[in-house]
Amino acid sequence: MSLGPCIRGFRTVIRPVIALDGTFLKGKYRGTLFVAICKDGNNQIYSVAFGVGDSENDASWNWFLTKLRGAIGDINDLVFISDRHESIRKAISTIFPDAHHGACIFHISQNLKNHFKHERAHSLYFRAAKAYLVHEFDRLMVQIFNVDSKVGDYLNAAGYEKWARAHFNGKRYNLMTTNIAECLNSITRDARKLPITNFMEYLRMNILQKWFHERRTEAAKMDSHLTEWA
Repeated sequence: MSLGPCIRGFRTVIRPVIALDGTFLKGKYRGTLFVAICKDGNNQIYSVAFGVGDSENDASWNWFLTKLRGAIGDINDLVFISDRHESIRKAISTIFPDAHHGACIFHISQNLKNHFKHERAHSLYFRAAKAYLVHEFDRLMVQIFNVDSKVGDYLNAAGYEKWARAHFNGKRYNLMTTNIAECLNSITRDARKLPITNFMEYLRMNILQKWFHERRTEAAKMDSHLTEWA
């Protein structure tokens, strides 16, 4: 499901950075909800597309991204942010070969916490990930290697160009995580128990229509080209 207003807004005024995620449905037939989410000019969640498949596998992600490509068309400098799910990586490389693909820095941090017990290294990692300048990033990586060379080796193996803003080949702006997708998953926690058609109608009416109305009303009050957040 991808609604016309969402697509038109994405193609004309939204930063071309899409967070991808999948989460479980809770109804009788289970399945997985796939989401493509952005941020609008006021730094709020902006939904581009939803899909329902059996599970997070190669076929489902290929299907979802193929449908997404059909909806949004060709977008210059398009960026995807996701966890390091292999099916997502393969689907993006096949269906959006010219897009840039970055990793969610929160998911990498969780792996760091599970494997390495260095709070100092974790703090330095987030600073390195968000650094804008290469020389600043390099300085922080030297500190990480000094704390624990294994942490540095792990981050190097993950690919600096995947998680570090200074080395990313595209423009991910301030979207460093898939938290916006996680927020939507939280909002729909109870609704995901509904049958699929009822659930999709809930998304359309109780979330998208409500958001568009509220934000249009607020935007009409603006007396500046900049949003309140900006």
